[in-house]
Amino acid sequence: RHTRLVSDWSSDVCSSDLIAALLEVLRVRPDDFRSHAQLGQLYAAVGQTRDAKEQYYAALQSMPDSPGVLNNLAWLLATDADPAVRNGGEAVRLARRACALLLQKSPMALGTLAAAYAEAGRFSDAVSTAETAQALAATVNQPGVAERNRQLLEFYRAGKPYHEPETARP
Repeated sequence: RHTRLVSDWSSDVCSSDLIAALLEVLRVRPDDFRSHAQLGQLYAAVGQTRDAKEQYYAALQSMPDSPGVLNNLAWLLATDADPAVRNGGEAVRLARRACALLLQKSPMALGTLAAAYAEAGRFSDAVSTAETAQALAATVNQPGVAERNRQLLEFYRAGKPYHEPETARP
């Protein structure tokens, strides 16, 4: 029952039900990578970023070379609205690992690395990496990712990191 509920992201099940289902799976299987990763995504989506951070780290304990979780956690650490969640140096480390695992061919991961560089105060690296991400996204027909990197470049060129807007915390 829990597996079906958790994996059916397109259903109308509310986030609190999904969180409860994932927590139940983790009660029975505390090292379940997929549940930790999905719970991290869900917590991030509802603005519970400290909980998301914890779940992403738990997922990496089971599968340290998961590019998706590395990328998601790096983005959170680089861009979260809450300064207590952000950690530019750690975001750079995680994002560089994700990019290496993806052979430097993921525009999204490169965009995350650019955001991490900016959070760490490495704006020239942020600019060059975001330019690479934008060009690669255009080449592989990901116009949304290309446009997002173009927007983020404006922050980095101005010597500013990008931070997500504040969201209402539950």
